[in-house]
Amino acid sequence: MVKLSKLAGIAVFLALGVMPVVGHGYGTVGHASQQLRLLASELIRPALNRQALTVSVPDLPFVILDTEPQRLRQQLDVLVAEDLLQREAVVAEQRELTTQGWVTRNTAGVQYLPVAGVLHPTIRYGEAELVRLGEITLDPQPGGDTQARISFTWQVDNLAEWVWAPVFDSDARLTRIKASAETPIPGSAELVWDPLAQGWTLNELVAFPVQ
Repeated sequence: MVKLSKLAGIAVFLALGVMPVVGHGYGTVGHASQQLRLLASELIRPALNRQALTVSVPDLPFVILDTEPQRLRQQLDVLVAEDLLQREAVVAEQRELTTQGWVTRNTAGVQYLPVAGVLHPTIRYGEAELVRLGEITLDPQPGGDTQARISFTWQVDNLAEWVWAPVFDSDARLTRIKASAETPIPGSAELVWDPLAQGWTLNELVAFPVQ
């Protein structure tokens, strides 16, 4: 029997905003703009795959009770159907605060488990492709650092079939991703020159327009 307090539902897909990421260093401040744009492309694409095209699932094992909101359960069941997660029925002992005080009762539910013992599975559902890179804007900083800003547009190829399941239709960001082949998504990135390491790192990535 699983013992737990009442769990709050969480969204499968993380809301995306400004997120710090780290890339590899390369080049010097004197590199031509085109070379720096090529480096930016090398750093941005894998970061988009990690940030925008990876499903965020709860830490596993994870239990959802029949008495809780079922939206997350429906989403996770899609991943189970694709053999990306496993699930099993459980009976949980749930404590709730009532007007008579704390009450303990047995409640049915499901427990989600990783496949092949991976506690934090990385589930990708597409491949990011850069459509266009803008010009690099350099902004020297006090102390010798230099920031380089660049805008870009991107789209998603090789979308997994399961993202079209109706339970994901209300996810605005996923809907935007589905339409990216016809309407690429605008984003921006900031690279920082590290004078000690003598290389560029990807310091900030905005995958979607800030609302």
